[in-house]
Amino acid sequence: MDESQLLKQQGFLVLKKIGEGSYGQIFAVHDPQIGIVAAKVMKNEDFLENEWNISGPLSQGPPHIRKFVVNFYLAQRFDRFTVILMDYCNMGTLFDLINTQQDLPIPVIRKIMKQILTGLSYIHSKGIIHRDIKGGNILLHSPPGSGKVILKIADFGEAIMQQHVGEEMMMDKAGTYAYMPPELLLADQNLLIKADEKIDVWAAGMLLYQLFTRSFPFNPHNENEIMMFEK
Repeated sequence: MDESQLLKQQGFLVLKKIGEGSYGQIFAVHDPQIGIVAAKVMKNEDFLENEWNISGPLSQGPPHIRKFVVNFYLAQRFDRFTVILMDYCNMGTLFDLINTQQDLPIPVIRKIMKQILTGLSYIHSKGIIHRDIKGGNILLHSPPGSGKVILKIADFGEAIMQQHVGEEMMMDKAGTYAYMPPELLLADQNLLIKADEKIDVWAAGMLLYQLFTRSFPFNPHNENEIMMFEK
């Protein structure tokens, strides 16, 4: 049985496939109780329990703030696959928007950054450090008929919890090189580094640079050039 057949067998109306990668496949499906959601289907051994555990504290905030973070509804394990239901976002990612190479008006960039920083502030208030903020992990959604676009922070596979909100903690090197702050990028791969939620703020600053220039201040595919920039 493939992934789409599993979803149909569980009573979902499969609308379309919206993503695929080493993590598995993501489908837009209709759930009779929730409505249209994204169903992430992965092999049981690829299920990141950490990502699911992180979603618990994030689901408890006020709706007007929580809306800037992808909401998880349920995770269910079957014979070979695990299915996670989460918010469906109908306008792709911030990475897609940046790659259109269109000049964005400053008021639009301001609104984009306000939503990202509001979402980050909420995440950090729960003692969570995302550790992989980048365009591909910021989803865009326009509620039908609203005329508005909401940005949602997604993919908490690298996220960690602080013992005390706002305090530095020891962590390993994780995330995407082009968005890493100096304290992580310049550290030895095998050593733990003391850092805090400001590493997400650095990554958000890199997104701001991209929104204005549609590029990085270095070659993002050249590790040595990135390290020279941050020294």
